[in-house]
Amino acid sequence: MAKVGTFVIDPKAGGYCRITLDSGQKIMVNHAQGGFKGGPLTIEEVKWMGLGAGEMLLQCDLDSPHGKDVLLRLTRDATPGTADATPLGAFVNYVKGCKSIAEVRAKCSALG
Repeated sequence: MAKVGTFVIDPKAGGYCRITLDSGQKIMVNHAQGGFKGGPLTIEEVKWMGLGAGEMLLQCDLDSPHGKDVLLRLTRDATPGTADATPLGAFVNYVKGCKSIAEVRAKCSALG
């Protein structure tokens, strides 16, 4: 099972969460704005001891019609007021079961 790191949140600057997959590969889910706000959300591979950015696996503008639709689908069953009901929590929850970067890439592609 993947190891989900701590959610680091700054209401003004946004938040992120690092996930170590079963394969040992690492990804970072980053939401540029905190809380329930829109804005850009990315999922990217983390390289070289967590210092270098790798492949961008997902870029989602949560203010766009497509981004709003994706977020609505991912938070549909989330309990209001929980981390899973936030954009960052919803996307972390979506990819945390992946075992490798290839699986994350496939799940991100499935979002459209």
